Amino acid sequence: MVRRAVFLWLGLGIFFGFQTGLCRAGIEEGLAEKQFVCPFPERTGDVLSLTYAQILGDAVPVYGQPQDERAGAAPVRVTRPGFMWVSLSDPQPVMVDGQGWYKINEREYLRADKLRLAKPSGFQGVLVPRDFDKKFAWMIFHTRVSPGPGVPPVEEEDPAVVPARSLVIVHETREVEQRKWCRIGTGVWVPYNRLAMVIPALRPEEVGESERWIEVNLTEQTLSAYEGDRLVFATLVSSGDERFPTIKGLFRIWAKVRIGKMSGGEGDADRYYVEDVPWHMYFHQSYGLHTSYWHDFFGLPNSHGCVNLAPKDALWLFEWTRPKASKGNWQESTKADPGTWVWVHETPVAMGE
Repeated sequence: MVRRAVFLWLGLGIFFGFQTGLCRAGIEEGLAEKQFVCPFPERTGDVLSLTYAQILGDAVPVYGQPQDERAGAAPVRVTRPGFMWVSLSDPQPVMVDGQGWYKINEREYLRADKLRLAKPSGFQGVLVPRDFDKKFAWMIFHTRVSPGPGVPPVEEEDPAVVPARSLVIVHETREVEQRKWCRIGTGVWVPYNRLAMVIPALRPEEVGESERWIEVNLTEQTLSAYEGDRLVFATLVSSGDERFPTIKGLFRIWAKVRIGKMSGGEGDADRYYVEDVPWHMYFHQSYGLHTSYWHDFFGLPNSHGCVNLAPKDALWLFEWTRPKASKGNWQESTKADPGTWVWVHETPVAMGE
């Protein structure tokens, strides 16, 4: 019995080791980054020209000069409670008696320990080659892979994992016990709800055959840009959450703003104020596409109703969409230069199969 148990143990170890090897090879096969060979235009430096910071705490005093606090002078104002972000006039703090201070406006300074500097996302979507016809998706979470649909991941000390934000090819989708699975490589399966699928959409009948249009898929949390029937760009977004849902429908961009503040919310818990948000593309009243420098949760709902984009994606879309942006800060659409179509919708899960 002992010998049989040893052989069984060795056999299982070899089998699972072999399966793990296949999984790792399958992961490499399924990664799609190398298949998207259309490079973005080269840019020098960071796409964001400003440094941003979140105000920590409620009722934080703002002083006219860094020396005023020690001198006992009254603050020029006190910040309101809520989700508050400011842009900094200088990314380097002014040091006074060992205390750092940031200038946020003319004659307005905040203590450095009352601010948390933003770390804007470096994520960027993909330009889609003209002849590319495969389904693809981004992994939203670090995910242990399975050798088959409905099969638990192999238990081991160093499991095969697909990192979050990996771009993968989806070869097939199956449903096992009412749960959907996607094969992203040979012998490599992941649960459907661990990824955000780019599902090719049919052009709305209102959109012309050669017109540019944008599709926002609220179910998948993806955005796709089209020229007529051809998919040219795709990325992850963050739409409104359950409390602040993003409006659905077919719209046109009615105005573009290079940079501007955003505020709203009722009561201290929901109040927000974010300064100098770049690249707004408003498509219905105050609903719009714009960058988000304050979070990196793209692929998951996380906004007050707008469609949040990583900085590089927002800039690309701002330059690609109509109306053509003027050198000024504000540009409205006109009959001669109508705004790009924006279709916001949900997708039945079955469409991803």
